[in-house]
Amino acid sequence: MRKIHNQRSDGPPGKLICWLVAFVEMAVVLTIAMGAFSASYSGSVVTDASSLSGDSDETISNSDAEQDQDEQNVPPRDSDADFSGRMLGTWEDDYKGHRILTLRPDGTGTMIVELDGITAMLFAKTLTFQEEWGVDNRRVTMKAVSGEPAGKVNLILSLHGDSSLQRIVEVTADRMILVEEPSGTRFEWRRVPVVETTALPGVSPDSSGR
Repeated sequence: MRKIHNQRSDGPPGKLICWLVAFVEMAVVLTIAMGAFSASYSGSVVTDASSLSGDSDETISNSDAEQDQDEQNVPPRDSDADFSGRMLGTWEDDYKGHRILTLRPDGTGTMIVELDGITAMLFAKTLTFQEEWGVDNRRVTMKAVSGEPAGKVNLILSLHGDSSLQRIVEVTADRMILVEEPSGTRFEWRRVPVVETTALPGVSPDSSGR
């Protein structure tokens, strides 16, 4: 106190002491206030965390309930027989040329490939493959057993193999989506509509009409 009094000898000692007391009281008040604010902030964080946790648990519970409901609404899984039945008929796509695929109920099929450009020059403008096919575990196996022109077809089969395994993604009345394994190549087939012809009176539908 003597040191402070010597530095401020121009003012009354009592006034200086009052200032010091007021300063200490203010510091105490600020410390208490900061402590209360800190405690309040920590409490709000805990409360918010608990609230969030409760919301999260409720969200998870609702999500599980919705998933259970969705599983109940999912139609029965299509069987291999269902896929085989819907795959019957004639399809077309444009993978590396125009392709026409006909699948028959006896497990045989025909694929006609129309090539152009340099590929047609190297092989042929039109290639015809006779195939065997079947569905097992949502996968269709297609195996080429012969084709025309024989020399060109045999060359292609020796280079690329005579069979392929393709996963069935979707088969509807209008389209068939297959993914080759293991390459992952995707084939999107479009159904070729059946053209119905009405026979003229006295003319057989199988006749040429001549």
